[in-house]
Amino acid sequence: MKEGRKMKKITGFLFILLLSIVSTFTFADLITISQVDNTPLLINQQIKLYVSVTDTKGFPKRDLSEDQFTIYEQDKERKIVSLSQGVNIDVGVKMLLLLDNSGSMYQDASGKETKNENVWRLTYAKNAILALLTQIKNPADKIGFATFNWKLGEVIKPTNKKVMIEKALSEIERPKGDEGYTEIYEGLAEAINKFRSTGGRKVIILLSDGEVLKRPKNPYYTTRVEMKGAIDAAQKEGISVFTIGLIETKNKSLETIAENSGGRYFPASRPGELENLYSLIRNQILNEYLITYEAGMAHEEKRRVKVVLTQDGKKQSAERDYYAGTIFGKPQEKLTFWMFLAIPIGLLLLWLLSLLKFKNKKKIPTLDVLTVNGKKTSVKPLTIVDNKDPVTIGGSLDNDLTIIGDEKVVHTEAQIEQADGVFTITSMDEPITVNNKQVKKKVLRSGDLIKVGNTTIVFDKGVAEKTLMRETVQKTPVKKTKPVKAKKTVTPTRKTVKKTRKK
Repeated sequence: MKEGRKMKKITGFLFILLLSIVSTFTFADLITISQVDNTPLLINQQIKLYVSVTDTKGFPKRDLSEDQFTIYEQDKERKIVSLSQGVNIDVGVKMLLLLDNSGSMYQDASGKETKNENVWRLTYAKNAILALLTQIKNPADKIGFATFNWKLGEVIKPTNKKVMIEKALSEIERPKGDEGYTEIYEGLAEAINKFRSTGGRKVIILLSDGEVLKRPKNPYYTTRVEMKGAIDAAQKEGISVFTIGLIETKNKSLETIAENSGGRYFPASRPGELENLYSLIRNQILNEYLITYEAGMAHEEKRRVKVVLTQDGKKQSAERDYYAGTIFGKPQEKLTFWMFLAIPIGLLLLWLLSLLKFKNKKKIPTLDVLTVNGKKTSVKPLTIVDNKDPVTIGGSLDNDLTIIGDEKVVHTEAQIEQADGVFTITSMDEPITVNNKQVKKKVLRSGDLIKVGNTTIVFDKGVAEKTLMRETVQKTPVKKTKPVKAKKTVTPTRKTVKKTRKK
């Protein structure tokens, strides 16, 4: 009897102990360094960290204070300059949705072949994305989209034009033959490369239903970057990758990608969960903390940063690597005076060069398209008149100025219009670059360098700026009137005066 009671006590104690351990792990908050922004490093030696803190269900933890966070870089504590929450709500988030379009996405949740499109995994994924689009009301939030299987499909750059994403979803085609492979690593790395020029908070949400299935002798990926290359690309570009595994078992590949890029992995054994998962990920991103801290002067180009969160006497931490990067591509102990002097000197030379280049202007307004090495490829006269359609620039054949061979130029990117001799360029979606500055709208002057994608275009207003307007005016018929003859008057001379006196 005594032994039985003793055994019950031991069993009860172990149960309580086990329950407390499980509770500790179950209710512990999760902390992640989502993105490292090193752009302020050159200017003021600071780093910006986007930090996500959620409960075990994925809901954001709000109202944490600055004194609850500690930052370490290369194992040395660094000073926190500022902390704020919800900054992504105001400035917006740029998300690129990557959707697996391999053959197995046309099966049901259990992996069985079916002709019923309503239960395809792909159908559930498309419906979840459409639901996400309806939730996005902030015009500052922008969504991009692409599919992948044996190669990466056409990438729609992040835009607030939801109709473009809806159209792309409706045009997805089932892969044929060898197209049904799943090149997750290579497709992700390629998507990151196309996403790299986008600034601000950048996120990729990748959904796949299985492990990597490489296509042998794939002509698109003759040299493979593998998982390490995809993760390195995400770290270098400061892009966090959230992954969703639409399978019943845990996907280690997707989990590793997410953990090492500042994202999170979400298993979805039931396709009906997808809609909630997309919404949950967006909610986490919008409620991240932005922590700015003073960076160190270490020699290493690749540095390790650690965030420690203290709550109720308990500490949790998250770590991530980032690339410091300097002006000349090498780590420097100290930024010298000559490094900063090189920038204004370069800008001065560029200005002087523009003056020389446009000393002899063309007679009419033109756009000179340049290649990467600066050689001219074509000249487009600007036949713009008041109250007429503007000249469009983009990758479509419908544009007035079509740029072919530039992977970053797909749709109409910008347009130029004239009013009273003033030429104005307006970007249609993402800001374009004019004289190395991002703009949405700008009045152009001769010598302005316009960069659309990887293509540089030079604007020349021309010496005959008013020619087109004059031509428009001359087309208006003017009624001619007969000139009136003036009466002839004679001024009397001395001879005439004398004759008058004699009479």
